[in-house]
Amino acid sequence: MRMSQRLTLAICLLALAMLGREAMAQGPPPVMPPASMRPYPANSMYDFEYDKHYYRDGMWNRVSSNRGRRSIFNIDYLRARTRKPTGFLGNSSALSYKDMILPILEEDPYDLGDSGGGGGGQEQSVVDQFRGIPAAGVSGFNYYDPVQLQDTLNSPTGSGIRLQVGYFDPDDSGLVVEGFGQNTAETFDARDTLGPGRGEQKNTLLMLLRPPDFLLNDIGGAGSQFGQTGGGGGGGGGDDDASTAQDFILQNNLLNLRGLPLDNGVRDVAGNVIGASSPFDLEFRVSTKSRTYGASVTWIMAPRYSTKKFMLRPTVGVRYMRIQESMRFYGQDSGLTYDNLEDLDEGFNGDVKLHSPPNGIDDDGDGITDNAGLVEESDSGGGGGGGADEEFRFVIYNDPSMYPLTSTLSNVSRSDLIGPEIGLRYDLGGEKFKLWGQTKLAVAANSERMRLKGNNIGIVTRQNNFNMPTPEDPQPNRFSDSDRHSHVSEIIEQSLFAEAPLFAHIPILRRSTILSEARFRFGYTVLFVGHVARPFGSIYWAGNPSEGLYPSIDTRRTSFWTENYSFSINWTY
Repeated sequence: MRMSQRLTLAICLLALAMLGREAMAQGPPPVMPPASMRPYPANSMYDFEYDKHYYRDGMWNRVSSNRGRRSIFNIDYLRARTRKPTGFLGNSSALSYKDMILPILEEDPYDLGDSGGGGGGQEQSVVDQFRGIPAAGVSGFNYYDPVQLQDTLNSPTGSGIRLQVGYFDPDDSGLVVEGFGQNTAETFDARDTLGPGRGEQKNTLLMLLRPPDFLLNDIGGAGSQFGQTGGGGGGGGGDDDASTAQDFILQNNLLNLRGLPLDNGVRDVAGNVIGASSPFDLEFRVSTKSRTYGASVTWIMAPRYSTKKFMLRPTVGVRYMRIQESMRFYGQDSGLTYDNLEDLDEGFNGDVKLHSPPNGIDDDGDGITDNAGLVEESDSGGGGGGGADEEFRFVIYNDPSMYPLTSTLSNVSRSDLIGPEIGLRYDLGGEKFKLWGQTKLAVAANSERMRLKGNNIGIVTRQNNFNMPTPEDPQPNRFSDSDRHSHVSEIIEQSLFAEAPLFAHIPILRRSTILSEARFRFGYTVLFVGHVARPFGSIYWAGNPSEGLYPSIDTRRTSFWTENYSFSINWTY
C-alpha cells in the first residue's frame, strides 16, 4: 500500500516535468512576415512595383519601374478668338439705299447741280460723289450703305478656363478628363465711324421730337414740314435763336449711318426681288457673341515608340461640345426725311434723307461736319448755317407717335456635338523642360437649334409698311421663328504646349509649397468644326409687316473654328 502511494506520486511528478518541457519548447507565437516578403503569389521585396515584358521586333523586352501611379491636376486661363462673322447683313437681292435714292436725286426737282459740294472744289455733283467713279479708281462715300459683316466686324475675342484631372501609370498610359468654357464677343457701332462731335446731342433731339416740345409743334402733324432758308446752323447770326438751335440739332444729330436692304414684296416682271433699303439715322449696331464649352475623356495608351527623350502614344476617347452663337441687330430712325431743294415748294419724296458727302470737312464753316439736310458748299459765306443761298427742310410724313422707330433682330444658334475621337500624343524632353502636343479627330452627331425673334423690321421711312400699335397689341410688328436639325460634323483639335518648373526658380514663389511643386505651362490650341449653322448667314431678310413679310430662318452651314492661347499651372503627385 505504501509502495503504491510512492509510485503514484512519482508518476505525477514525471508527467508535470514533461508538460513543462513541452511548454518551454513551444515559446511565444511566431511573428508573420510582411506581405512583400511572403512567397508567391505575393510580390517579393526584390521585385519592381511595375514590371512588364513585351515582344517587339523579334525580341523580348522588359520595362520595370518602382514609380507608382501619378495623379495630375491642371488649370488654364484661356485667351480665345473665334472665326469672324461673314456674309451680307440684309437681302443681297434688294436695292441698296444708294441705288434706290440716287436716281430720284438725279431728276428734277432734285437736280443739285455741279456746285462742288464736299468734293474739294471739283465740279462734281453730289450724286457722283456718293457713287464715286469706279472706272477712274475713285471710291464713293457711304450713303446708308449695307454692311458686309467680314468688313465691319473683327474676330470675336474673349477669355475662358480649362480644367484637367487624371493619372498616368508607370508605363506612361493614363486617363485624362478635361472640361473647358470660353466666351467671345464683338460689336460694330456705325456711330464710331463718324467725325468727332457728331451725334452727341441725341437725347436733346429725342426730347424735341416728343410732344409737347416745340420742334414737333413746328413740324406739326403727318405731312407737314419744318424748313429754313439761309442763316441757321451753329448759332451764328440767325434772327430766330430758337430755330437756329433747332437747325443745329437736326443737322448735327441726324446721321448717315448704315442701311438694311429688305425684300418688301416688290418683284420685277421676271419675279426677281427688287426690294428696298431701310435707312437708320439715329442708331445702327450689330453685335455677336460666341460661347464654346465642353468636356472630353481621353485614354492615353502606352508608348508605341519611345526613346529616352521622346514618346509617341495613341489616344482614344469621347467628346461633348456645345457651340452657341448669337447675332443681334439694333437700329433706330427718326422718321424724318430731309433735303435742300433750291425751291422748298417743290415736291418731296418721303424716302430721301440727304446728307453732305462724308468727307470729314466742315466745308461751310457752320461748326458741323458732314451736315444732314443739305450739301455743304465750300464757297458759301455766312456763318452759322452756311450761306444765304442754302436751303433745307425736314419733313415728317408719318404718324409722329410711332417715331423714333426702333428695329431689332436676334438670331441664336446652338450646336450640341457628341462622338468618339482618336488621336496621337507626342512628348519631347524631360522633367526640366518638355514640349508636347496632341492631334485629335472626332466624328460627332450634331443636334442644331436656331431661334429668331425681333420687332419692326421694314422700310422705316414708310409707315404703311408697319401695323399700327393698339392698346390690345402694343407691338403688332413682332416676329419669331425656330428651326431644328441633326447631322454629322467633323471635329479636329490641334494642341502644342511647353512646360517647365519655373516657380521653383523664382525666390519668392518657391517658398510656397504649392507653387514650388507646380509646373508652368504655355500652350496654343485650335479647334475646327465642320458643317455648323451660324446665325449670321441663316436669315432670310424680308420686311413688310403690313403684308405679312417678316425675317425668317434660312439655315446655311459653314465651318467654325476657335483658337486660344493658354497659361496654366500643372501639379503632379
